[in-house]
Amino acid sequence: MEIDIEKIKKEGEMQTEVFSKEQYKEFSRELIKNFDKRKIVPLNTLKNDHYILEKPIYITIEIENGLVVASLDDIEAFGYADTEYEAINQLNEEIVNLYNDLKDDRENLGPLPKKWLTFLEEVIKKK
Repeated sequence: MEIDIEKIKKEGEMQTEVFSKEQYKEFSRELIKNFDKRKIVPLNTLKNDHYILEKPIYITIEIENGLVVASLDDIEAFGYADTEYEAINQLNEEIVNLYNDLKDDRENLGPLPKKWLTFLEEVIKKK
């Protein structure tokens, strides 16, 4: 059995567009709006008296419900505040606290926390 695609298109039985023009415009507006809400930036310092970063780590900055959220997805850590600066500072504190906690409990860590500790040990060094 042979299918005549042109005939089906003319009769309107086959939808050939994924979005209508209006849906495409709305999708484009939402995509652009959300693109501005999220960015990935290098973190070069922990702003800590005891630890330094050996190399930059990449964090995500986004706005959710009016708050700035800074996150390090590699270890599921985040900080949030009214400003980007404060959110990054909170994230720095969270990273250092998590690093210390993981080191202190090294023998009892499950698979995921072990991966986090391995990652942190690759990038954090004592001053």
